[in-house]
Formats: sequence, C-alpha cells, structure tokens
Amino acid sequence: TTMAKGMKVNDAYEISRKDVAEELDGLPPIKMHCSNLAADALKAAIDNYRGKEDTYVELEHKRCEASELKIVLGIDEFLGKGVYKKKVEDLSEFRDKRVLVIDTGDESLEYALELTNYTGRVIAVTSAKSVPGSESLRKKIKMSDVKMIHQSDLLEVMGTDDVEKVKIHDFDEDEQYELFVDSVIILED
Repeated sequence: TTMAKGMKVNDAYEISRKDVAEELDGLPPIKMHCSNLAADALKAAIDNYRGKEDTYVELEHKRCEASELKIVLGIDEFLGKGVYKKKVEDLSEFRDKRVLVIDTGDESLEYALELTNYTGRVIAVTSAKSVPGSESLRKKIKMSDVKMIHQSDLLEVMGTDDVEKVKIHDFDEDEQYELFVDSVIILED
C-alpha cells in the first residue's frame, strides 16, 4: 500500500488491518475485506522479501453481493453479436478471434484456458491484484497464453453491428481505456 512508502521494512510490517481501514476512511462495510487483503498482502510481501518460507496468503473467495453489482453498457445490445453469457459448445467459433473473458470465478478462468486451444488472443479481466482462483488454476493461468488484466473492470461493450471494442477501467491508475476485441464472455451462474 502507499502507506508503506518511505517506511523502514520493520515499521511497514507493523501496519495492521485496522491501520489500513482507517487510512481508507469511508469504506463501506461490504468492502472492508479489501483493507484486510491489503494488510495481509503487505505482510506476505515483506515475508517474501525477508526470505521466509510459506509466505503464501490465502485470499478469501467472495461472491458479489447485489449492492456490488454494476451495469455494463452494451451487454444486452450485443448479446449474440459477440457477447456471450454462457459457454459456447463449439469453441472453434473463436478461432483466431480476440476474446475477452471477464473473471466471474474459477469456471470463467478455466474457460479462458480452453479458449487458448483456438486463439492466442485471450484476455481475462479481473478486479483482483493477482491471478485469482485455486493454486493449481493460478499456476495454469501463469503458464498459459492467457493475458491477465488485473485491478480492472469492464465498463462498456461497443461496436456497430457486432462487438468491436470494450472500455476498461483500471483501478490502479484510475484510468479508462479502450481495447479492441471480437468477443466478450461473461459467464453467469
């Protein structure tokens, strides 16, 4: 966190979950887990820097609550024209296409991995700071051709007749940018 900038390592290690929550003054209660993850990640990074064993931090998998859901513009407009909300049986439909997969859990990331058998242009967007999912899934993603875009969210799907591009919000830089894609996959339960 930016709280630790300029601090000695030992002082930064003492930053608690409470300290982070206070620094992020005004977080809604539903987002308090973010301050916990930040404090835990900082400690794990310092442990890693110090060379300690077992510095892996288990991140809590949390489903989105209704209050966290947001509307993505263009989804309904391009449904069946490049936007998919369920798995497509014949993945050859995506051969050599630019495919954007939104992280909605392990199933979506496994699907992104499957898609690499048909196209080398698979991008997965996640709000997480690192590759989410189980340890084995994270390893597979890191070793694959799936390009991960972290700390980001899909804002809008755009095009004329079919999907042509998307607008992404980068949380870390607090910037929006456009990305040219042919398909957007948002798997729903």
